[in-house]
Amino acid sequence: MDYTLISKYLAGEASEEEVKAIFQWMEAAPENKKEFVHFKKAWVLTATSTDNQEKVWRNLLAGKKRLTGKRRIYTGYARYAAAVLLVFGLGMIAQYFGSKALRQKLLYASDTRIEVPLGQMSNVVLPDGTTVQLNSGSQLLYSGNYNTGKRTVQLEGEAYFHVSKDKEHPFIVQTQALDFKVYGTSFNVQAYPDDQEVNTTLVEGSLGVISKNGTEFTRLVPGDNIRYQKSSERYVVSKVNLDLYTSWTNGLITFRNESLKEIAKRLDRWYNVEIVIKNPELENQLYFGTIMKNKPIDQILEVLRLTSNLKYRIVPRPDKPTLIYWE
Repeated sequence: MDYTLISKYLAGEASEEEVKAIFQWMEAAPENKKEFVHFKKAWVLTATSTDNQEKVWRNLLAGKKRLTGKRRIYTGYARYAAAVLLVFGLGMIAQYFGSKALRQKLLYASDTRIEVPLGQMSNVVLPDGTTVQLNSGSQLLYSGNYNTGKRTVQLEGEAYFHVSKDKEHPFIVQTQALDFKVYGTSFNVQAYPDDQEVNTTLVEGSLGVISKNGTEFTRLVPGDNIRYQKSSERYVVSKVNLDLYTSWTNGLITFRNESLKEIAKRLDRWYNVEIVIKNPELENQLYFGTIMKNKPIDQILEVLRLTSNLKYRIVPRPDKPTLIYWE
Protein backbone atom coordinates (compact mmCIF):
# COMPACT_ATOMS: atom_id res chain seq x y z
CA MET A 1 0.00 0.00 0.00
CA ASP A 2 1.17 3.51 -0.84
CA TYR A 3 1.20 5.18 2.57
CA THR A 4 0.82 8.64 1.05
CA LEU A 5 -2.61 7.38 0.01
CA ILE A 6 -3.44 6.64 3.65
CA SER A 7 -2.27 10.15 4.46
CA LYS A 8 -4.70 11.59 1.91
CA TYR A 9 -7.53 9.47 3.32
CA LEU A 10 -6.92 10.60 6.91
CA ALA A 11 -6.76 14.21 5.74
CA GLY A 12 -10.12 13.81 3.97
CA GLU A 13 -8.58 14.38 0.54
CA ALA A 14 -8.82 10.90 -0.98
CA SER A 15 -11.08 10.29 -3.98
CA GLU A 16 -13.85 7.70 -3.96
CA GLU A 17 -11.63 5.27 -5.88
CA GLU A 18 -8.75 5.78 -3.47
CA VAL A 19 -10.99 5.21 -0.45
CA LYS A 20 -12.24 1.99 -2.02
CA ALA A 21 -8.66 0.83 -2.62
CA ILE A 22 -7.72 1.48 1.02
CA PHE A 23 -10.67 -0.52 2.35
CA GLN A 24 -9.92 -3.40 -0.01
CA TRP A 25 -6.33 -3.43 1.24
CA MET A 26 -7.46 -3.45 4.90
CA GLU A 27 -9.87 -6.32 4.30
CA ALA A 28 -7.21 -8.38 2.51
CA ALA A 29 -5.34 -9.30 5.71
CA PRO A 30 -5.66 -8.71 9.48
CA GLU A 31 -2.10 -7.34 9.53
CA ASN A 32 -3.10 -4.60 7.08
CA LYS A 33 -5.93 -3.47 9.33
CA LYS A 34 -3.62 -3.39 12.36
CA GLU A 35 -1.10 -1.35 10.43
CA PHE A 36 -3.78 1.10 9.34
CA VAL A 37 -4.88 1.55 12.97
CA HIS A 38 -1.26 2.18 13.95
CA PHE A 39 -0.93 4.95 11.37
CA LYS A 40 -4.31 6.42 12.27
CA LYS A 41 -3.35 6.67 15.95
CA ALA A 42 -0.18 8.47 14.98
CA TRP A 43 -2.13 10.83 12.72
CA VAL A 44 -4.81 11.86 15.23
CA LEU A 45 -2.17 12.64 17.84
CA THR A 46 -0.34 15.11 15.60
CA ALA A 47 -0.87 18.84 15.75
CA THR A 48 -4.00 20.35 14.27
CA SER A 49 -2.14 22.37 11.63
CA THR A 50 -2.59 20.69 8.25
CA ASP A 51 0.85 21.80 7.07
CA ASN A 52 2.43 20.43 10.22
CA GLN A 53 0.56 17.13 9.89
CA GLU A 54 1.76 16.67 6.34
CA LYS A 55 5.35 17.46 7.34
CA VAL A 56 5.24 14.96 10.21
CA TRP A 57 3.70 12.33 7.96
CA ARG A 58 6.36 12.78 5.30
CA ASN A 59 9.12 12.47 7.90
CA LEU A 60 7.53 9.31 9.26
CA LEU A 61 7.21 7.72 5.83
CA ALA A 62 10.80 8.61 4.97
CA GLY A 63 12.07 6.47 7.83
CA LYS A 64 9.50 3.68 7.70
CA LYS A 65 10.27 0.06 6.78
CA ARG A 66 7.92 -2.75 5.93
CA LEU A 67 6.72 -5.14 8.58
CA THR A 68 8.51 -8.45 9.00
CA GLY A 69 5.73 -10.67 10.27
CA LYS A 70 4.19 -8.74 13.15
CA ARG A 71 7.36 -6.99 14.20
CA ARG A 72 8.29 -3.55 12.87
CA ILE A 73 12.00 -3.01 12.34
CA TYR A 74 13.48 0.47 12.34
CA THR A 75 17.01 1.58 11.54
CA GLY A 76 18.63 4.05 13.92
CA TYR A 77 17.62 6.93 11.67
CA ALA A 78 14.10 5.65 11.22
CA ARG A 79 13.61 5.52 14.99
CA TYR A 80 14.81 9.10 15.21
CA ALA A 81 12.54 10.14 12.39
CA ALA A 82 9.63 8.33 13.98
CA ALA A 83 10.21 10.39 17.08
CA VAL A 84 8.64 13.24 15.15
CA LEU A 85 5.40 11.60 16.23
CA LEU A 86 5.94 13.41 19.47
CA VAL A 87 3.78 16.04 17.85
CA PHE A 88 1.21 14.92 20.32
CA GLY A 89 -1.09 16.40 22.94
CA LEU A 90 -0.27 17.36 26.47
CA GLY A 91 -3.35 17.09 28.62
CA MET A 92 -6.15 19.57 28.83
CA ILE A 93 -3.95 22.23 30.38
CA ALA A 94 -5.10 24.98 28.05
CA GLN A 95 -8.66 24.78 29.34
CA TYR A 96 -7.48 25.83 32.78
CA PHE A 97 -6.60 29.34 31.65
CA GLY A 98 -8.24 31.95 33.86
CA SER A 99 -9.40 32.01 37.43
CA LYS A 100 -9.44 28.24 37.93
CA ALA A 101 -5.65 28.14 37.68
CA LEU A 102 -5.13 31.36 39.61
CA ARG A 103 -4.51 31.41 43.34
CA GLN A 104 -3.59 34.79 44.81
CA LYS A 105 -2.31 35.21 48.33
CA LEU A 106 -1.29 38.37 50.15
CA LEU A 107 2.15 37.86 51.66
CA TYR A 108 1.97 41.18 53.43
CA ALA A 109 -0.63 43.92 53.41
CA SER A 110 0.49 45.15 50.00
CA ASP A 111 2.20 42.23 48.23
CA THR A 112 0.52 39.86 45.80
CA ARG A 113 1.75 36.42 44.79
CA ILE A 114 0.24 34.50 41.88
CA GLU A 115 0.90 30.76 42.03
CA VAL A 116 0.09 28.43 39.13
CA PRO A 117 -0.23 24.79 40.24
CA LEU A 118 1.44 22.00 38.33
CA GLY A 119 -0.66 20.94 35.38
CA GLN A 120 -2.26 24.37 34.89
CA MET A 121 -1.63 27.75 33.25
CA SER A 122 -2.90 31.28 33.92
CA ASN A 123 -3.31 34.70 32.37
CA VAL A 124 -2.60 37.67 34.65
CA VAL A 125 -3.18 41.40 34.08
CA LEU A 126 -0.98 43.63 36.23
CA PRO A 127 -2.23 47.01 37.54
CA ASP A 128 -0.63 48.96 34.65
CA GLY A 129 -2.22 46.75 32.00
CA THR A 130 0.84 44.55 31.41
CA THR A 131 -0.26 41.00 30.60
CA VAL A 132 1.59 37.93 31.83
CA GLN A 133 0.94 34.37 30.73
CA LEU A 134 2.26 31.98 33.38
CA ASN A 135 3.20 28.39 32.59
CA SER A 136 2.70 25.37 34.81
CA GLY A 137 4.41 25.42 38.22
CA SER A 138 5.28 29.14 38.04
CA GLN A 139 5.01 31.97 40.57
CA LEU A 140 4.87 35.74 40.11
CA LEU A 141 5.21 38.29 42.92
CA TYR A 142 4.67 42.05 42.78
CA SER A 143 4.46 44.67 45.52
CA GLY A 144 1.68 47.04 46.43
CA ASN A 145 3.57 50.07 45.12
CA TYR A 146 3.81 48.51 41.64
CA ASN A 147 1.50 51.06 40.04
CA THR A 148 3.07 54.10 41.74
CA GLY A 149 6.24 54.15 39.69
CA LYS A 150 8.17 50.98 40.52
CA ARG A 151 7.22 48.25 38.04
CA THR A 152 9.14 45.28 39.43
CA VAL A 153 8.03 41.64 39.49
CA GLN A 154 9.73 38.48 40.73
CA LEU A 155 9.40 35.29 38.66
CA GLU A 156 9.99 31.63 39.39
CA GLY A 157 9.15 29.42 36.42
CA GLU A 158 8.15 30.44 32.90
CA ALA A 159 6.16 33.44 31.72
CA TYR A 160 5.42 35.38 28.56
CA PHE A 161 5.24 39.15 29.13
CA HIS A 162 3.59 41.83 27.03
CA VAL A 163 4.62 45.02 28.81
CA SER A 164 2.62 48.24 28.68
CA LYS A 165 4.77 51.11 27.44
CA ASP A 166 5.92 53.65 30.03
CA LYS A 167 9.11 55.51 29.17
CA GLU A 168 9.34 57.05 32.62
CA HIS A 169 9.06 53.79 34.55
CA PRO A 170 11.07 50.77 33.34
CA PHE A 171 9.69 47.28 33.85
CA ILE A 172 11.97 44.91 35.79
CA VAL A 173 11.72 41.11 35.95
CA GLN A 174 13.79 39.56 38.74
CA THR A 175 14.70 35.87 38.67
CA GLN A 176 16.97 33.74 40.82
CA ALA A 177 19.98 34.16 38.52
CA LEU A 178 19.30 37.18 36.28
CA ASP A 179 17.20 40.33 36.03
CA PHE A 180 15.68 41.86 32.89
CA LYS A 181 14.93 45.53 32.20
CA VAL A 182 12.43 46.70 29.58
CA TYR A 183 10.35 49.76 28.69
CA GLY A 184 7.70 48.29 26.44
CA THR A 185 8.17 44.90 24.82
CA SER A 186 7.15 41.25 24.48
CA PHE A 187 9.43 38.48 25.65
CA ASN A 188 9.53 35.00 27.17
CA VAL A 189 11.47 34.05 30.31
CA GLN A 190 12.05 30.48 31.47
CA ALA A 191 13.68 30.44 34.90
CA TYR A 192 12.57 27.47 36.96
CA PRO A 193 14.60 27.17 40.19
CA ASP A 194 15.48 23.52 39.54
CA ASP A 195 16.68 24.11 35.95
CA GLN A 196 20.39 24.57 35.25
CA GLU A 197 19.87 27.55 32.95
CA VAL A 198 17.77 30.64 32.37
CA ASN A 199 16.35 30.83 28.85
CA THR A 200 14.96 34.13 27.56
CA THR A 201 13.70 35.12 24.11
CA LEU A 202 12.81 38.62 22.90
CA VAL A 203 9.87 39.03 20.51
CA GLU A 204 9.47 42.83 20.33
CA GLY A 205 11.30 45.88 21.68
CA SER A 206 14.62 45.74 23.53
CA LEU A 207 15.63 43.86 26.64
CA GLY A 208 18.56 44.47 28.95
CA VAL A 209 20.03 41.41 30.68
CA ILE A 210 21.36 42.27 34.14
CA SER A 211 23.54 40.23 36.49
CA LYS A 212 22.69 40.07 40.19
CA ASN A 213 25.37 42.68 40.90
CA GLY A 214 23.39 45.18 38.83
CA THR A 215 25.51 45.17 35.66
CA GLU A 216 23.76 45.08 32.28
CA PHE A 217 26.09 42.75 30.37
CA THR A 218 24.12 42.38 27.13
CA ARG A 219 21.04 43.73 25.40
CA LEU A 220 18.73 41.66 23.22
CA VAL A 221 17.04 42.72 19.99
CA PRO A 222 13.95 41.03 18.50
CA GLY A 223 14.64 37.42 17.56
CA ASP A 224 17.47 37.03 20.09
CA ASN A 225 17.61 34.20 22.61
CA ILE A 226 19.96 34.02 25.58
CA ARG A 227 20.83 30.78 27.36
CA TYR A 228 22.55 31.49 30.67
CA GLN A 229 24.20 28.70 32.65
CA LYS A 230 23.72 29.29 36.36
CA SER A 231 26.73 27.29 37.56
CA SER A 232 29.36 28.68 35.17
CA GLU A 233 27.70 32.09 34.61
CA ARG A 234 28.39 31.66 30.90
CA TYR A 235 25.85 32.63 28.28
CA VAL A 236 25.15 32.37 24.57
CA VAL A 237 23.06 34.83 22.55
CA SER A 238 21.75 33.61 19.19
CA LYS A 239 19.05 34.26 16.61
CA VAL A 240 16.22 31.74 16.90
CA ASN A 241 12.87 30.74 15.51
CA LEU A 242 10.54 32.51 17.94
CA ASP A 243 7.90 29.79 17.69
CA LEU A 244 10.27 27.36 19.38
CA TYR A 245 10.11 29.43 22.57
CA THR A 246 6.71 31.11 22.53
CA SER A 247 4.32 28.58 20.98
CA TRP A 248 3.42 27.28 24.47
CA THR A 249 1.29 30.41 24.90
CA ASN A 250 -0.96 29.06 22.14
CA GLY A 251 -1.23 25.58 23.61
CA LEU A 252 1.80 24.14 21.79
CA ILE A 253 5.34 23.32 22.84
CA THR A 254 7.96 23.06 20.12
CA PHE A 255 11.35 21.51 20.82
CA ARG A 256 14.40 20.44 18.86
CA ASN A 257 16.94 17.76 19.78
CA GLU A 258 15.72 17.60 23.35
CA SER A 259 16.62 14.67 25.55
CA LEU A 260 14.03 12.31 26.97
CA LYS A 261 15.24 13.33 30.42
CA GLU A 262 14.28 16.96 29.76
CA ILE A 263 10.95 15.93 28.23
CA ALA A 264 10.19 13.92 31.36
CA LYS A 265 10.82 17.01 33.46
CA ARG A 266 8.36 19.01 31.36
CA LEU A 267 5.71 16.31 31.60
CA ASP A 268 6.16 16.29 35.38
CA ARG A 269 5.28 19.99 35.49
CA TRP A 270 2.50 20.01 32.93
CA TYR A 271 0.69 16.96 34.26
CA ASN A 272 1.64 16.99 37.94
CA VAL A 273 3.07 13.48 37.67
CA GLU A 274 6.35 11.95 38.79
CA ILE A 275 8.30 10.19 36.04
CA VAL A 276 11.10 7.85 37.07
CA ILE A 277 13.46 6.77 34.26
CA LYS A 278 14.63 3.31 35.27
CA ASN A 279 16.55 2.64 32.06
CA PRO A 280 19.56 5.04 31.97
CA GLU A 281 19.95 4.52 28.23
CA LEU A 282 16.69 6.39 27.66
CA GLU A 283 17.78 9.63 29.31
CA ASN A 284 19.87 10.98 26.44
CA GLN A 285 17.72 9.85 23.52
CA LEU A 286 16.89 12.93 21.43
CA TYR A 287 13.49 13.91 20.06
CA PHE A 288 12.04 16.79 18.14
CA GLY A 289 8.51 17.88 17.33
CA THR A 290 5.60 20.00 18.47
CA ILE A 291 3.60 19.03 21.53
CA MET A 292 -0.07 19.90 21.83
CA LYS A 293 -1.70 20.45 25.19
CA ASN A 294 -5.00 18.81 24.45
CA LYS A 295 -4.38 15.09 24.88
CA PRO A 296 -4.24 12.99 28.07
CA ILE A 297 -0.98 11.65 29.43
CA ASP A 298 -1.76 8.03 28.58
CA GLN A 299 -1.93 8.88 24.86
CA ILE A 300 1.44 10.61 25.06
CA LEU A 301 2.96 7.59 26.75
CA GLU A 302 1.49 5.30 24.11
CA VAL A 303 3.04 7.35 21.31
CA LEU A 304 6.39 7.22 23.10
CA ARG A 305 6.06 3.46 23.32
CA LEU A 306 5.24 3.15 19.62
CA THR A 307 8.07 5.40 18.46
CA SER A 308 10.94 4.25 20.67
CA ASN A 309 12.07 1.34 22.79
CA LEU A 310 10.53 2.95 25.86
CA LYS A 311 8.11 0.98 28.03
CA TYR A 312 6.05 2.47 30.82
CA ARG A 313 4.04 1.61 33.91
CA ILE A 314 1.50 3.89 35.57
CA VAL A 315 1.10 3.64 39.34
CA PRO A 316 -1.77 5.78 40.73
CA ARG A 317 -1.20 7.22 44.20
CA PRO A 318 -4.14 8.70 46.14
CA ASP A 319 -2.28 11.43 48.03
CA LYS A 320 0.66 12.05 45.71
CA PRO A 321 1.26 12.74 42.00
CA THR A 322 0.76 9.69 39.79
CA LEU A 323 3.98 7.69 39.49
CA ILE A 324 5.12 6.71 35.98
CA TYR A 325 8.06 4.37 35.34
CA TRP A 326 9.94 4.58 32.04
CA GLU A 327 11.77 1.31 31.45
